[in-house]
Amino acid sequence: MKKRSLILILMVLSLLLPLTSSSAATYYYVSGTSSVKLRESPSTNAAVKDSYRADFTVITYKKYDATWAYVHFSNGEAGYVMRKYLKASSTSTAYVTKDDTALRSGPATSFEKTSTLYQGDKVRVLTSGSTWSYVSGSAGTGYVKKSLLSSKSVPKSGNAGTPYKAYVVNANGRTVNVRRGPGTNNPVDGELAPGTEITVEHVNGSWSQITGPVSGWMMNRYISKTEPEPTPTLEPGTTPTPTKNPEAGKVRYLTAKSGSTVNIRRGPSEKGYAVAIALPIGTKVTLISSENGWSKIKSDKMVGSGYVKNQFLTSRVPGTTATPKPGETPKPTKEPFVSFSSVVINPNDRTVNVRTGPSTSYATITQLNPGTSVTVHDESGSWYKISFDGGSGWMMKDYIK
Repeated sequence: MKKRSLILILMVLSLLLPLTSSSAATYYYVSGTSSVKLRESPSTNAAVKDSYRADFTVITYKKYDATWAYVHFSNGEAGYVMRKYLKASSTSTAYVTKDDTALRSGPATSFEKTSTLYQGDKVRVLTSGSTWSYVSGSAGTGYVKKSLLSSKSVPKSGNAGTPYKAYVVNANGRTVNVRRGPGTNNPVDGELAPGTEITVEHVNGSWSQITGPVSGWMMNRYISKTEPEPTPTLEPGTTPTPTKNPEAGKVRYLTAKSGSTVNIRRGPSEKGYAVAIALPIGTKVTLISSENGWSKIKSDKMVGSGYVKNQFLTSRVPGTTATPKPGETPKPTKEPFVSFSSVVINPNDRTVNVRTGPSTSYATITQLNPGTSVTVHDESGSWYKISFDGGSGWMMKDYIK
């Protein structure tokens, strides 16, 4: 009896072990075609949301049927893709073989450079396509040319410099821009005030890669190993130097004709500059500058600064109205929807459908178990627009606690 029991236990373990190992995350990438279409629904007749070139990485993958899968690409876009054009990839460790290797937002040199890698830097390869690899490391996550990676350890070149503590300095006392790459053509990710303590990680010509309250690249002339003296106070009767931009310091509020949030970008353009954060309508912001239809802003709801189109700024708090004329009845205004966190509920403990729109006529994206945490962003009739770990969609209000 003891021998039979032992054999039975070993058989059970042999069945369980493969299941455990398969639970690790699997990444996919576009393969077998030069470009694949991302569609609104699982049909070749459905609207095309975007196209993705070979080697573009899928970070979440859910099989829909024998032909289609519902996916999220590395840029955050979600939709349906034909499964035959996606290839699974195993993860591995690799080392950068060349200094000043670009980490990009997509698998081509035309995509934005998000950071810089150096010889000997260790990365985790999430997908390895025909020409580009999608990697993750201390410099962030992005795409690197496959030819610049080695599976064997590569010694550090020594050209990147040794990390050391330093301070931000500026003779005129103004904040200093921290950029995404070594050059003024790179977008500004934030600003640091003189006296801020930072760590210099790498030096590249007249620029240094830093970490601190805002991480990125800064010109060497604004960096000192010596802590600067505190900025002296103005003598009585002294007039401070006025700012160059007359809009600087003015308070504005975010507004929009539709939706519940406004995109704040890393630069003054919708092309080439990623969304840094989406802030709710009504958020109070302070102008830094305004030019060519865009304003540079800061807010206590975000780190550093960002850019927003002037059409999404108003001097009046959204939801308020101007003083009506005598005898005129003010028009009621709709209060902006305030997002909140919640969980999925269902009295019969069954899964609940998440759909592409606020109606049962819309396709089902996925199903969530009762107790799943969600964030509610908007409403339409008896439906809530929600986001959750792995996607977003619409769910009936009856199933939201």
